[in-house]
Amino acid sequence: MPSSDYTAAAGGALKLKGGSVDKKKKKKKPKPTAESSSTTAAAASNPAARSSKSPSHTPRRSVSPDAAERVIKDAGGRKKTEAEKRHEEMRRKRLEDRLKKEGVKTHKEKVEELNKYLSGLSEHHDMPKIGPG
Repeated sequence: MPSSDYTAAAGGALKLKGGSVDKKKKKKKPKPTAESSSTTAAAASNPAARSSKSPSHTPRRSVSPDAAERVIKDAGGRKKTEAEKRHEEMRRKRLEDRLKKEGVKTHKEKVEELNKYLSGLSEHHDMPKIGPG
């Protein structure tokens, strides 16, 4: 396949529907003067001075995933689309209807009902006895 098949593919980050994460703009560092440039040269040769940042720092990522998630939650979450809203509403209605029809049962009641159903089945469904005992 020639490489021209892939020329239509768009590059860049994926975009989410609904909302966006506000990225903090990086502050521009002031241009070093002659005096401070000598200190940066010394720091460049000293590996201990360069690794002063925490080891969990990722240099290529402007916002960590945890921080981005916190920003979305603090902002009230992302906005849902109309289809997502309809889906949530139908799901909630189905759950309410099912609870009205079946009623609320405790675990003990569910187990008793299952045992009653299993006891009513024929021997064909019984587990065969295998091995000693």
